Amino acid sequence: MMTIEEILAKLDAYDYLTFQREALEAAIQQQEAITPALLNIIERIANNPQFLDENPDYIGFTYALYLLAQFREKRAYPLIVQYFAQLGTEIEALDATGDIVTEDLNRILASVCQGDLSLIKQLIEDSKQNEFVRSAALKALVVLYNGEKLTREELITYFQTLIDNKLEQEEDPSFCGALVSCCYHIYPEELYDSLVDCFERDLVDSFMIDKDDIDRSMRMGKEQILAKLKTNRHYQFVDDVITEMEWWACFHPEPPSTRSKTIPSVGFDYHRPTNYKPREVKVGRNAPCPCGSGKKYKKCCLH
Repeated sequence: MMTIEEILAKLDAYDYLTFQREALEAAIQQQEAITPALLNIIERIANNPQFLDENPDYIGFTYALYLLAQFREKRAYPLIVQYFAQLGTEIEALDATGDIVTEDLNRILASVCQGDLSLIKQLIEDSKQNEFVRSAALKALVVLYNGEKLTREELITYFQTLIDNKLEQEEDPSFCGALVSCCYHIYPEELYDSLVDCFERDLVDSFMIDKDDIDRSMRMGKEQILAKLKTNRHYQFVDDVITEMEWWACFHPEPPSTRSKTIPSVGFDYHRPTNYKPREVKVGRNAPCPCGSGKKYKKCCLH
């Protein structure tokens, strides 16, 4: 069996090309012993967030995030929030952690909070936070509801409070769009009239979601919407770090001749299953440019 030192030598490293399956398996087997070291990684980055910008190949923070989420480690909760609360409002602020904010931060927060919603709500209600971080915090509540750790009444009541007291003060309609999207995913029956009012007051970013989407959800019915939510991986706890990460595109680089250049929405495109064969493969901003120059895509052919 690998020692803790050997595990950390593999995980706390600068290598986004090699998937450390053996080290992850050993870390899971030695959860109690490895947890303090993983917490130390998160704390180190939370106290020096610039480190990830200066060291884009460092993967230790990513492994630690997902492992601690799988471990349901509540001590990681304030440290994770501390780091992501420091991100700037610009979209480029997400580059340091790739697609984690837009893909899995909601699941990570829900997995480590252990029912304590206070820090998640702080992120949601702070209009100075990055819009994608706030959206992830909103979605974390849906994960908790989907995992039966938050009652429907509690979630509906909180969403209604945000609609009544928060949206009028929001300068960015994307926050309202994110909130309405969450309502869509849980079946918006109790909030329908309030949501219609939001659309009538033009508070919602219609590029994210519109009234037709809400009406479509209502027509589908509560049973079908909630059944769909149950199987949606984006609203489930992190249960298996190996399954979560092993298919990321960064661990399966393709020859430049086989890759198409398409502009991603945000960050490094980790998330691409190995058994999925799309016509076009997204190239992440921080990935090697498919032209073969050796530069990062965002520094080369992105523009």
